[in-house]
Amino acid sequence: MANLKVVIGTDHVGTHYADELIDSFPEIDFVVAYDPAGHIEAIRDADAFFGWPNGDAFAAAEQLKWIACPGMGIDKIVAYQNIVDSDVPITNAPGTHVTSMGDHVIGAMVGLTHRFQEAFEDRKKKTWDTEKYASRITEITGTNVGIFGLGAIGRAVADRVSAFGTTIYAIDPAPSNVPASIKECWDLDQLDDLAKVSDFLVIAAPVLDTTRNSIDARRIAMMPKGSYIIVISRGEIVDEDALCDALESGHLAGAALDATAIEPLEDDSRLWTLDNVILTPHSSALTPELYEMRRQAFTANLKRFAAGEELNNICNKTAGF
Repeated sequence: MANLKVVIGTDHVGTHYADELIDSFPEIDFVVAYDPAGHIEAIRDADAFFGWPNGDAFAAAEQLKWIACPGMGIDKIVAYQNIVDSDVPITNAPGTHVTSMGDHVIGAMVGLTHRFQEAFEDRKKKTWDTEKYASRITEITGTNVGIFGLGAIGRAVADRVSAFGTTIYAIDPAPSNVPASIKECWDLDQLDDLAKVSDFLVIAAPVLDTTRNSIDARRIAMMPKGSYIIVISRGEIVDEDALCDALESGHLAGAALDATAIEPLEDDSRLWTLDNVILTPHSSALTPELYEMRRQAFTANLKRFAAGEELNNICNKTAGF
């Protein structure tokens, strides 16, 4: 029987990882093809692909049996209908991002309410102006936090923000393991209600047909004056033009985005220039621990694949996660 052929189609978890795999699995033929331009040729007779193949590459595959997404979100893969329609399973690496992304949300909340952005600019200018901040620093304690999406990230946020003495509400169509700290967990049809009560609205949902652009101008206007939006999952869920309008008008006090609808963020986006916005380049989860856990997840599944065993973490391609 011919050796299995596995394409390492990304250097996301480090270039040294391919060498580790080659040493650990001498019975497997590995092809390293980090450049997407090389995916079509590499995938042609491959049995498995580690990375994010596009529709053209997938169409060239003649015997592919497994796509291993290195991260959690598979939206970049299921964006191609020929992949969705196929019987090739997609696996992911759940849980690897949760701790750091939960921490990031808390950091964003504190940074926004304590105006760290302004303080940073003052420091660069060597400006010491205590009165400038008088009554402009706000407290998180006693506020309402709305979490849109109660998966692992949403639950991590709830666990952390509960320590601030907040009241927490959530939206999730099929919640599991709802933390006791959450006062109400509603279905998607109550998204208006979540907007109305949220002093902080945390976007932790996957981008699906039911969530895309669901935080639009109408729902942003429903939020309390002086509230905040924090995007930690996917940028396509929030109407960014409406968000910028609300920030410029003062209806929203601030926003923090670790994901935007188009990445990299377009040069002409107002998000670059608004003083009350914290922007990070989809980097909230990128700790050494995350990369190691993602390597471990693929290695464990590769052992199962080579042994003909059922794979772990098989995704629902139609649902998108």
